[in-house]
Amino acid sequence: MVNPDVLKVWPFFGGLGDEVLRPLADMARRVSLTEGTTIFRENTPAAGLYLLLEGWVDIVQDGDGRGERMELVTTLTQGDIFGWSAIVEPYVYTASAVATTPASALEFPAADLLALMQTDAGLCYTVMNRTCRVLAARLRATRLQLVSLFVGR
Repeated sequence: MVNPDVLKVWPFFGGLGDEVLRPLADMARRVSLTEGTTIFRENTPAAGLYLLLEGWVDIVQDGDGRGERMELVTTLTQGDIFGWSAIVEPYVYTASAVATTPASALEFPAADLLALMQTDAGLCYTVMNRTCRVLAARLRATRLQLVSLFVGR
């Protein structure tokens, strides 16, 4: 549980009133991460959505199917949301998240967040809309990375 004012400062929650933020703040759990901590693994049940408060987190994918070669997808910083698979079916993480520095985050447990979203259509719309914006930005960045790989050939 955190104070709703903690959420207000981050763009993902910006502009939302206390009546919307209070239930989110009540379920949020602050987690401290040491460098090298794996927060979640690709292809495992998605247990939480995260807001990165400080530090850096790498989103990586298994490059060889055996977990021996992890490929960097993106690096996240303060204010970034990750673990969106917690609210998108089939609720399985599509990549792994690893703290690359000491970090802290807020975790929103998937079961609690989904239950709240089922009872509050306005909140559901807002969270899903903002999650889609995050995903669209990451997809654009990935496309640019792919194009840069093939332009020099």
